[in-house]
Amino acid sequence: MKQITAHIPADKLKIVQELADRMALDPEISVLADKATLITVVENNKTAIIIEELKAIGVGSIFGSIIVAPIDIEISSHEARPSRGTQFQGRVRGKGISLDEMIVNFGSLGRLSSTYLMLAFLASTLAGFGLRYDSVVITIASMIIAPFLGPIAFSVISTMIPEKRHRGKGILAEIVGLLLCVCIGFGIGTLLPLPASSSEIPEQIMSRTAPGFGDVMFAILSGLAAGIFIVRGESTSIVGVAVAASLCPPATNIGILLANGRLEFLMGSLELLLLNVLSIYMACAVIFWISQSIVRGGTVSSRQFKKISKRYYVQIGVAIVVLTGIIVFILQ
Repeated sequence: MKQITAHIPADKLKIVQELADRMALDPEISVLADKATLITVVENNKTAIIIEELKAIGVGSIFGSIIVAPIDIEISSHEARPSRGTQFQGRVRGKGISLDEMIVNFGSLGRLSSTYLMLAFLASTLAGFGLRYDSVVITIASMIIAPFLGPIAFSVISTMIPEKRHRGKGILAEIVGLLLCVCIGFGIGTLLPLPASSSEIPEQIMSRTAPGFGDVMFAILSGLAAGIFIVRGESTSIVGVAVAASLCPPATNIGILLANGRLEFLMGSLELLLLNVLSIYMACAVIFWISQSIVRGGTVSSRQFKKISKRYYVQIGVAIVVLTGIIVFILQ
């Protein structure tokens, strides 16, 4: 559940009350001097419509502000529950969060920042030592702290926003993060050269030198899971590890192989990384874009959907074609 609080000038209270009546809400209203506050508690999947309707009449965009806070539990008597109409109840279904919440949640995680770069540095360093010393434990540790789900999610979310101000920031962060992994891998590969014999190269490195059907399916399923978790407003910590497993070690592996001049394995590792990036991005995008029409009250509201519906079918079609092409390419 979410608590939505609207702070508005007192002279705008009437129009907001009319909106509340139309949407069958029963907010708690308080007026102090020239300011008014409306507080209502709703299910997660109703927040998008309420926020968009408030913004449509000017709240948060022209005057006043909107605050959304999570509610872990609500204890109340049956008599305290509002029982007005069903018009609003029938407009949404399923659990989800609003697009504005998704932007806030992943805006800080999906952009370049000192924290993002530090986590990428630590993750790639761990991955480099895990690969070089053939340690599964160290390699898994790198996946836990790798921050690469945030930029991918933010990149997909930005395609759902009519405004263009967020586009490209997530993609830039992802590219910089993966390039940092390559550079760290290059440094580790230089300090700790690989054996001359291919048979003596650690298995953790060799297993990432050729894309297989299982590798790409793992990336696709990770992207699908990430999209579902994000759309439903669940924690992405666990699924983020799965996404990082497809990106951080392969990128670091490229640097190690490049430092040792093992070009016969380098191209396979690069191919694996590119296929994984595309697979995760497109799989996550499929869930996000499908949610626009299936869970209108969760990911986006009807008002937002009208703004983005023109490019919706093109995007979903491209995503499905790319994923299908990747699967066919691997099978061949």
